[in-house]
Amino acid sequence: MNVDLIKNPEQLKEKFYKLSSAENIADLLEIRYKDLIYYLYRLPDIKKYYSFEIQKKNGKPRIISTPTTSLKILQQKLNYILSIIFTPKFSSHGFVKGRSIKTNASIHVKRKYVLNIDLKDFFPSINFGRVRGMFMAYPYNLSPPVATVLSQICCYNNELPQGAPTSPIISNMICAKLDSQLLDLAKQNKCLFTRYADDITFSTSEKRFPKTIAYTDETTNQIHVGNDLNNIIENNGFFINNEKVWFRARDRRQMVTGLIVNDFVNVTRKYKNQVRAMLHALKKYGPKKTKKEFESKYFNNNTPEWKCLPKFELVLKGKIEHIGMIRDHESDIYLNFLSELKRISPDTVPRPITELDVLYQNYQNLKASDNPQERGYKLEHLLNKLFEHSKIITQKSFTRNDKAEQIDGAFKFDGWYYIVECKWREKPADMSQLDVLLAKVNRSAKQTMGLFLSISGWSKKVPETLQKNPDKSVFLMNGNELEKVLKDQLDLREVLIRKLKAFNIEAKPFLDICNEK
Repeated sequence: MNVDLIKNPEQLKEKFYKLSSAENIADLLEIRYKDLIYYLYRLPDIKKYYSFEIQKKNGKPRIISTPTTSLKILQQKLNYILSIIFTPKFSSHGFVKGRSIKTNASIHVKRKYVLNIDLKDFFPSINFGRVRGMFMAYPYNLSPPVATVLSQICCYNNELPQGAPTSPIISNMICAKLDSQLLDLAKQNKCLFTRYADDITFSTSEKRFPKTIAYTDETTNQIHVGNDLNNIIENNGFFINNEKVWFRARDRRQMVTGLIVNDFVNVTRKYKNQVRAMLHALKKYGPKKTKKEFESKYFNNNTPEWKCLPKFELVLKGKIEHIGMIRDHESDIYLNFLSELKRISPDTVPRPITELDVLYQNYQNLKASDNPQERGYKLEHLLNKLFEHSKIITQKSFTRNDKAEQIDGAFKFDGWYYIVECKWREKPADMSQLDVLLAKVNRSAKQTMGLFLSISGWSKKVPETLQKNPDKSVFLMNGNELEKVLKDQLDLREVLIRKLKAFNIEAKPFLDICNEK
């Protein structure tokens, strides 16, 4: 089954709102109707999902249910369609493209008070009936049969399964009304509000935190959720996890989705120290011993048998990249950690893709092209980019008005001007093709020379003829040399300097840089 959909977003959106039967749903998902019926009703439940437990921080088990391949593809398709239909609220930062724990936390930076609460059993509390009701309600207004089938695709054991592709967006769709009401509550009390999945945060810089949202019991010094906030949450079918209610004033460390927000968004000192310790262990004990210790400490019998244990170095790199995402990839702490990891384990930090890498790949694509005219034009463009990359002043192809002659390109180097002629033919170039460039050079000012670049090289007589006649002010470059420059094995400026030295001093129109002894 193909995960990609043929129809464009507008067509999918139109079809979604016109759904009236299970057959329409099959057509929307671009599968056969009998296959949809099989996956939903005939395939045994044991073959639909694979479930396993992981431990929460409090030691309690969390059940993760992941769909099997066929059902997963159906959910991936539906997830894409729902992402076209649904626009998340501005206050929602979880499972939303372009938003993250960092965008969620940044809203609450430098606030006088910060309140965090957690919704209890977030995904399990969103059951089949709630999902079905959501599809039947405004703004979707789907018929009961259609809402039932869509909910059957998304739900398992009467709840949203953690691990299903559709669960994140369905949870945000379910919470759309909750988000609106909590945002109104925040505005009424001069607070800011965000939600990241089941984590809800309010913050304010007012002198007192509003009691309708939360207040402190003066006798026990415990924080209690206000009636207005509690009522909104319960009226939307959720309950507050009283074990995870945190209230912090500005003089204490304020956290939002695991990040510090007192002065700017930052990772905790504990997190940074953990990265330092991991780097130290890798450096001192080596990858094998460190990996063994890492697996024994962080993985146990609760780890699913099918799950491949991650490589220690990659886990470490992931943590460093997380710091880069939070603190910025130009920050000293990120660059220092990354540099240390690269020194200890060079293969873990691959060389970043450079402009030369892109140009080299483009050149390989041109070599595979069967369109000579297009290939020639794109080669000129590639050369212009290559010269710009080497900080050499260039001029793109142009026509000289007096003789209406076409110039492939030109560049300035060490005070001289060079006209460039490019040839990319199956056979090596001959002298007649060089004569065209020589004529253009001769019609130019005295301080002008020519560079003849032939990807396939040239006949033996070409350099011999040029060498016998010193007035023929053109030097040569071939495809092998160009490829080595693009592969960063040769420096273009150095190539030009060496070729021009051989040309001007030794009267060699072609110095073979690749095979030079």
